[in-house]
Amino acid sequence: MMRISNKSKVDSLFRPNKEGYSDKVDVEEIMNSNLPWGKNGAGRRGVFFNVPQYNWGVERGKGNAIASLKLDGFNNATIFNQTIRKDIKDKLKQKTRSNFAPDCLVPLVDKDKEIDHRWGRKDSPLYSRINDTKKQSIDDFQLLSHSHNQLKREECKKCKETNVRWDKVKWDNNVGCAGCPLAQPELYRGGVLTKVSL
Repeated sequence: MMRISNKSKVDSLFRPNKEGYSDKVDVEEIMNSNLPWGKNGAGRRGVFFNVPQYNWGVERGKGNAIASLKLDGFNNATIFNQTIRKDIKDKLKQKTRSNFAPDCLVPLVDKDKEIDHRWGRKDSPLYSRINDTKKQSIDDFQLLSHSHNQLKREECKKCKETNVRWDKVKWDNNVGCAGCPLAQPELYRGGVLTKVSL
């Protein structure tokens, strides 16, 4: 039996117009469809059902729970391959401390370990090679705790929006993320990491 992709399922349920916009679809209708929906919904980083071709609109109801979804046009941003080579993940997951807090007395438990792309500005041509798993290096990634990774992700978003890095250095396409404490915390052992870890 031929497998139906989530993209096809989304198109069938939401029926977007030629610009990629749809009417809202209530959660009850989504739950009765053949799309996956769990207790926490089916979204990650603003993308639902692992279908990044669209911008997703979310309407929330009581208790901030998702009440409905709609398609808000095509996502014209570059879609990055987030795949990290297995040997790199396995090697980094052998570590027991977040790279933001290597001297922490308490080791990370496995479920709190997250492999982070060091270079948060993946929109920069400097880092396009990371989309190719054959060209990835273990030095392109670091082990972080979930909370550290969340902090870094939000700060990298701000950098992309403002072109000012977390260390207040203006973004330079020739330098990229090199030297930023969030990308290379090992360069700043002792001072900045105390601030980041709070």
